[in-house]
Amino acid sequence: MDRVAQQLSDRLVAKWSSPRGMVLMAAGATVVDGLLKQGPLTPAAAGELLGWPGDEVLARFRAMDFALETDPEGLIIGAGVSLNPELPYRMELLGQFRSGWCAMDALMFPVVFGEAASRVTARCTATGVPISLTVTPDGIRDLTPATTTVTLAPAAGADIREVFCDRVRFYATRELADRAVAADLELAACDAAEAWAVGKRLADLF
Repeated sequence: MDRVAQQLSDRLVAKWSSPRGMVLMAAGATVVDGLLKQGPLTPAAAGELLGWPGDEVLARFRAMDFALETDPEGLIIGAGVSLNPELPYRMELLGQFRSGWCAMDALMFPVVFGEAASRVTARCTATGVPISLTVTPDGIRDLTPATTTVTLAPAAGADIREVFCDRVRFYATRELADRAVAADLELAACDAAEAWAVGKRLADLF
């Protein structure tokens, strides 16, 4: 992993291991658990899980730069793990395919949930080429294309999906990822195995 990617990895761990980050991680994990067990949640139902007033749930997450994903009816459907099947990152969790907000979610959450082997599918952001791999507690396998590369981004300054998720993507080749980095100098590129290692560091915080 190059220096810039390592620095971004360290900053991610520092963010989520800070007191504020740990509060957010615990709250997000509670919502994810509710989504996987109960399906879409009303803010009131999420509030019961969190011990918060239901009418404050969405605002409290927004105040932590982590806007929950909602559907047109206002139901909560995503907090890193998403019930929205239209998102491009799909992973096996608890026997079902679920979505992630970004490439890192697809690499991290199977480790968080202790999946022995989670199939992950996505598409190259630049070309649409299908990407597939298997995430295990010890690394990745069955990576196709073998040249798949991941971009990393900072995770501070605005809502997490804007500053991080929308920029942490799979690319079919290093060259394509490097083009994305050249267009956004806050990014760094690393191979898929290195990105899994970053996800493992984050998963270990849960």
